Amino acid sequence: MGTVIAFVPASGGVGSSTLAAAVSVRAAAAARSVVAVDLDPWSGCLDVVFGLEQHAGWRWPELAEVAGVVDGLGLADELPVSCGVPVLSGASGSGWGTGPEALPVEKWLETVPDVVAGLADAHAVTVLDLPRDPSVLTAVSLLVDAVVVVMGSQTPQLASASAVVSGIRSLLGRARDGDRAWDAEPLLPIEPWVVMRGGRAEPDLEDLVVNQLDVPLVATVGEDRRLVGEVSEGLPPGARGRGDVVRAADELLLRLTDQAIAA
Repeated sequence: MGTVIAFVPASGGVGSSTLAAAVSVRAAAAARSVVAVDLDPWSGCLDVVFGLEQHAGWRWPELAEVAGVVDGLGLADELPVSCGVPVLSGASGSGWGTGPEALPVEKWLETVPDVVAGLADAHAVTVLDLPRDPSVLTAVSLLVDAVVVVMGSQTPQLASASAVVSGIRSLLGRARDGDRAWDAEPLLPIEPWVVMRGGRAEPDLEDLVVNQLDVPLVATVGEDRRLVGEVSEGLPPGARGRGDVVRAADELLLRLTDQAIAA
């Protein structure tokens, strides 16, 4: 099974989906098999971030009848692809899709672990773009190898990040130490990683984040004008291989690889 990395925004507008897409693109550029999965049925837009909203291919509604772990390679072959990254996404709203074929969120949450497990079995890296809703992280909590909290640099955003990190730490602890067979293989503990986005952060602010949240600050990402150019050309973040977002994505992939080797 490959490694699974999940991205969670600490507040709105911090670019969590952008960073998730960049990590996917950089993994593909490094010749690693990768798949990106949109797990936000309320406001997900990963297909838009990748420039795939008009491209043919399966979305979440096509998986409404999933029962059991999916064939990850077969599913990836049905997905729209950008820069070597197959992307599983869906329409925003109260479920994935509209009309009678829509997949309600409650039913969707039941299918998520089987879909993610199948894709992770078939790919070196599986990138998950999550909302802040804890029910989604709960659904994949036994599958993830790393959880990245993307936060802003303003004071209210720091407060939001503190609450989100605390909640994620507690959720992962309960899920991975809870209702499991006594002889099951032990799961390694997971501590969230943090990436800070926004204006240029001073060292004092970075130290404050590390001390207050008690988690590693993996990268600080300033304003990256390259992203605007990439979006205007229909390219996903990181496609040109330069800029702060790319550096953060590469650092996350390196940390993910080191963690896998250590395990």
